[in-house]
Amino acid sequence: EAVSAVAGLRVRLPGPVLGPWFLILENTMQDFRPRPWRDSRGLSLFLLAAALVPLAGCARSYRQLRPSISRIEPGDYGLQSKDLVDMSDKMAASLLQIPQIAYSRYKAVIVMGHVKNRTNQPYVSQRIFLARLRALLNEYAHNRIAFVESPRALAKLQREELGGGGGGPMFEQGSRQATPRSSRVIPKYVLKGTFYTLPNMQTTYYLCTFQLVNLRTGVQDWEGKYEVRTLNFGQ
Repeated sequence: EAVSAVAGLRVRLPGPVLGPWFLILENTMQDFRPRPWRDSRGLSLFLLAAALVPLAGCARSYRQLRPSISRIEPGDYGLQSKDLVDMSDKMAASLLQIPQIAYSRYKAVIVMGHVKNRTNQPYVSQRIFLARLRALLNEYAHNRIAFVESPRALAKLQREELGGGGGGPMFEQGSRQATPRSSRVIPKYVLKGTFYTLPNMQTTYYLCTFQLVNLRTGVQDWEGKYEVRTLNFGQ
């Protein structure tokens, strides 16, 4: 009898079968020996493939990554981008139809006011609504409307860009060259707004108003409104 240790196994063979049979058995048992490097590499490849499968399934399209601004998202609440677009489009069209702008020989010079937030979310800034309205009017009605900076904003810009208090040497040099010391265009109107809410258990009603006020007379030459009711959070 002969004893052979193959792959950690002790095999006892009778003497007469030694020879080719022993070699066949030993070669066969070689396949059962552990190969750590091969097993670890195969496991790594398997884990990598398993990790990539869900990623391939979660790939999002451009429309998913950049949803339309003109669509209501069911998971969002309050005023959404669609309200912003619809509201500013409606206000711009309405404002351009008033006689003071539509039939005037001169541009209506407007300074931007503020949006008063009278909603149940006082921490949310509503200036973006006036900003888009101004951008629309500048883009499509620049021949009828001109926007100017407020005196405070203009003075800040002059200090930042020209230095000093806005009336330094550069302005004195312009004065010596017969340039008016202040060539700022005086606005005739101020465009402002006020947002209100009426909250209830399941919904909230929004009233968004915009006014164009004549700075010389104090008269509101135009007012527009946008109304919408939205679902509350958790409804």
